[in-house]
Amino acid sequence: MVTRFGMSDLGPIALESDSGPVFLGGDFMNRPEYSEEIAARIDARVRNIVNHCYERAKQLIETNRYAMDRIVDELIEQETIDGDQFRELVAQYTPSEKSLAIAG
Repeated sequence: MVTRFGMSDLGPIALESDSGPVFLGGDFMNRPEYSEEIAARIDARVRNIVNHCYERAKQLIETNRYAMDRIVDELIEQETIDGDQFRELVAQYTPSEKSLAIAG
């Protein structure tokens, strides 16, 4: 995302090509075509993206923990559920935007 498609604050530049090694173990021959400073900026940006996604995932799990627990209970009891059952459980046990605003 950052090096191949330029999707970061480094700018809309591709720092990596699509062509990869044809055989296993070919990576040791590839060297980046950018400076160590750019490599450090890439590392920092990737770290920021990963940390942001980790925090967002934690927040989603915490917010929806009760629904997840109910779905797990249902799966333990029945082993499988279909899409309609899943959607019903999510709707039933997921906090609404209104209740989140009141709690927040």
